[in-house]
Amino acid sequence: MAILLATLAVCGSVAAQGGGGNSYAITGIDVDVNATDAVKAREQGIQEAKRRASRMLVDRLVAAEDRGRVPPLDDARLDGMVRGVEFVRERSAPNRYIATLNVVFAADMAKSWLADSGVKVVETVARPALLIPLWKSKAGVEPLDDRNAWREAWRTLDTAGSAVPVTVIRADPVDQNLLTSEQAYVGDVAALSRLNERYRAPTIIVAIVEGDKDSGALSVGGIRYDTQTGARSEIAKVPVESAGQLAEAAKKVHARVNDEWRSIAVVRRDSQDAIDVVVPIRALGDWVQVRQRLGGVPAVKSVVVRSLESDRAELHLEYYGTADELQRTLAQAGLRLDKEADQWRLQPR
Repeated sequence: MAILLATLAVCGSVAAQGGGGNSYAITGIDVDVNATDAVKAREQGIQEAKRRASRMLVDRLVAAEDRGRVPPLDDARLDGMVRGVEFVRERSAPNRYIATLNVVFAADMAKSWLADSGVKVVETVARPALLIPLWKSKAGVEPLDDRNAWREAWRTLDTAGSAVPVTVIRADPVDQNLLTSEQAYVGDVAALSRLNERYRAPTIIVAIVEGDKDSGALSVGGIRYDTQTGARSEIAKVPVESAGQLAEAAKKVHARVNDEWRSIAVVRRDSQDAIDVVVPIRALGDWVQVRQRLGGVPAVKSVVVRSLESDRAELHLEYYGTADELQRTLAQAGLRLDKEADQWRLQPR
């Protein structure tokens, strides 16, 4: 049997990272500040954006259990950490400043601040998602461009600082020619793929409300598609008392998706290791699944395929963190890593 040797690059860019490895960019920060005059309002708005960006940076770089240990950041140190502020859009009134800003931090100074606090730095790789909000009533699935409370809830939800920033489908004539609401509801993969040629999102979330708009009781659920691996998973349905609760429901659905991705996407770069693993292959699909799912795990730094035969593959994995952390992360990605005697085995769950 011929042996294939190859190297697979399994790398991801860090969500908070921009402009190379020496900076972190926090984007899409909206501010609306009033002051005694336009100049002071602008100054205060920019400073408020910096403060909010620093809190979002902590969420990106510090594990949830350690965030309470991070001390308040005074303005002098904050200003020293900021490499620049980018103005996406801004508007001033006589005593008001409204803007959307990006804040770029010096990575070494941000890490030094956190190290001084005694917390370990982790990094969360973002995975943007295309969000398709649907409403299904007794009459059927509403059109993509239906202006209902569910679509509005997602349109106004701020996800820019999360691990899963979402873009709500435009639902314009171009989108409607590529995908119907019925195709989205049933999960027509071909139609979703056509649509995604426009958006290029690694994840598609079809978020569905079921129930009549005026009846009160509703349920919210949906489906999540990984456009890179082809994996599909259900978003469990939850009851919603009325349409007035849909904004909170959208927030909870996003939080669930965000937390699930963070369990895979957090990378602790303060340590790394390597192991050799064997992948049993019963069918070609086994190898394809393992290869694709490994490519979606940011903690896996690199994969070298040392041999590939009809019934097994031998891989050399370089990864961040510990072996126990790798096992838990791979489990979230649908892979089981077990050790039998002195040999690690990796296979789809």
